[in-house]
Amino acid sequence: MIRSRRRFGLELAVAHFEHGLRGQDSLDDAAFVEKFSVERGLEFVGSSGNVRSFAAEQKISVETAARTLRYEFLRDARIKLDCDAIATAHHADDQAETILMRLLRGATSSGLAAMKSRTNSEYGLLIRPLLKFRKVELENFCRARNLSPRLDATNFELDATRNRIRLELLPALKTFNPAPVETLCRFAEVAAQEADFMDAQAEKIFPAVVREGSIVRAQFVTLHPAIQRVVIRKFLAQVAGTAKDFGFVHIEGVRKVLLNNLSGVELPQGLRAELRHGRLTITNKFY
Repeated sequence: MIRSRRRFGLELAVAHFEHGLRGQDSLDDAAFVEKFSVERGLEFVGSSGNVRSFAAEQKISVETAARTLRYEFLRDARIKLDCDAIATAHHADDQAETILMRLLRGATSSGLAAMKSRTNSEYGLLIRPLLKFRKVELENFCRARNLSPRLDATNFELDATRNRIRLELLPALKTFNPAPVETLCRFAEVAAQEADFMDAQAEKIFPAVVREGSIVRAQFVTLHPAIQRVVIRKFLAQVAGTAKDFGFVHIEGVRKVLLNNLSGVELPQGLRAELRHGRLTITNKFY
């Protein structure tokens, strides 16, 4: 991006969040990124946080806590620097790992679309310019230009699901398919296109199914099951502000309530879906 900024009219800044999880190595990473930026005349913004403490307070995993704090920092840095987008370095191998993680956790088809090259999120516009490149291609790029990236030693520890997928599952899949990463990424691209189509279809019928903050059962039960799930996901995102905490089991639970005319079902974030008089609403059981 530095080499291409004149060609594409880019103004760049670098933001780095130090998670406080890896001791001196993590601090050295932050210093490396700052030095790299300053040497190339790029504005640098850095911050740090106590991820383990935040995870305990919020009762979430360390991985989820790290991602939340990191992206909140990136959002704040984007606003402070008046930038249009946040660019991350996710590559094709990351994409393949993400797809397998979501598949194992029971994601819906939209979840299996995984990461996109361009996403409008609650943190602002996210772009992933390296998403189509394999990790080995990026390593070759660095070697050709005498760049020496930092290496995160925790990437080789088997206590994290993503690491086990990278180090054990993907190599095992090569015995069935010599190019599992490329195959999974191609699958994600097709899934993303199909998910976009389903979202567009659901958007058209949403006003007829969702009225005054509730799903109308009489309208909902006439829909195709695939559209029903998309409508529920959009409805939960509208009520909760995001759908990322609601997996297939939650969406299917709400769908069964509507189809079978049940009283309700418990959801994450202290929420409950309740069906009364033919309308399903979301309530907070703590209020």
